[in-house]
This record gives sequence, C-alpha cells and structure tokens, in this order.
Amino acid sequence: MSFEYRIERDADRVTVVPEGDISLETVDVLREVLRNVLQSQNVTHLDLDMSSVTFLDSSGIGVLVAAHRAAAARGTTLRLREPTAMVRMTLEITHLDGILISDSPVS
Repeated sequence: MSFEYRIERDADRVTVVPEGDISLETVDVLREVLRNVLQSQNVTHLDLDMSSVTFLDSSGIGVLVAAHRAAAARGTTLRLREPTAMVRMTLEITHLDGILISDSPVS
C-alpha cells in the first residue's frame, strides 16, 4: 500500500495532504504526522486535503476521529477538505461527514 504526505503552512493554518491509502498498513504514519502538527505551536486550523486519498478503512477513520478530538482539546479546528467520492461515502456511512468534512472555502 502506498502512502505519502506533504505539509503546507500558512500563518496559523496547517494543511496536511495525504496521498494514497489510509489503512491499517499506513495509519501509524498519519497518526504521527497529525500528532506532531498538533503539538507544534501556533496551529489554530488543521486541514486535511483528502483529494488524493484512494482508500479509507476503519483504522483510518479511528485516527481521524482521535485527531479531531485531540485538536478540539487544544482549541484547534480540524476539518477534512475535498474528500474523494470513496472517502465521502465512507464518512457518510459512518455518519462522520457532518463532523469531519468541510465544503466551505478556506478563510
């Protein structure tokens, strides 16, 4: 399974752009990336650009929910942006689309 990512920073907004599968084989990398970003200073908004994610399983959902909770505990907003159809469908089935997905433009 292939998984890569890049991190973009603009003032107090950090965008993580994962590419590939978010699954049991790759979630440890994503978990660590999100943990490091949340522990860094001056992060008010954490966006995950999901436009290049090809697969999302239950372990990936668990990491996203845990990161959302950790962000909220720090006063940081975490939102998924531009999910692929597969990611959107997975989150709709689990009723997490309204919690994690933001279709609004970045402000």
